[in-house]
Amino acid sequence: MVRILFFFMGVPMMIMSFFEAIDALPFVAKIDLISDGHVLELSQEQQETLRMQVEKLFENSLTMPAYGVVRDQDYREEIKNGDYISLKFNQMMEVNELPFDELVFDVQSDFRGFNLMRGINGVFEGRCIYIRLIDKDMSELVNTIQQIKNPSLVENVDNSNAVESKDVKFDLKIDNKADGEVE
Repeated sequence: MVRILFFFMGVPMMIMSFFEAIDALPFVAKIDLISDGHVLELSQEQQETLRMQVEKLFENSLTMPAYGVVRDQDYREEIKNGDYISLKFNQMMEVNELPFDELVFDVQSDFRGFNLMRGINGVFEGRCIYIRLIDKDMSELVNTIQQIKNPSLVENVDNSNAVESKDVKFDLKIDNKADGEVE
């Protein structure tokens, strides 16, 4: 009986461990968009759109050893400028023996690889996890973020070439005389 209780008590404390960062994505509990240091409030639809773009970004990516190291103070300063995606988990996760419960990354259209900054209980310290993108960059994710931040950028394709009609009055005088004819 004690073994059974130990098993059930120990399960929530287990760390999910993976070799590739993409394998942790199904366990993301919440995605936040951080813009210039502020977490933007997203609708459920916007969160799902962002989730799909992040998953698409990670497709065929490689998780590699990172030379980057994050320090909490530097992280707090860095996120004050630009757009960042935060992936929050309900439990401790681990990729290549690097634990975290939150991953944050910088979003720039020309990036073909990026560091995942690891957070544990809101503190970002230690080695990053490097993601190398294969045959793509972050431009699609940047476009999605721009549409979320500024919905007026989304145009209706059917009406994109439409011309606004206005009532215009022309006062035309038609001269029916032949050239050179004198009145």
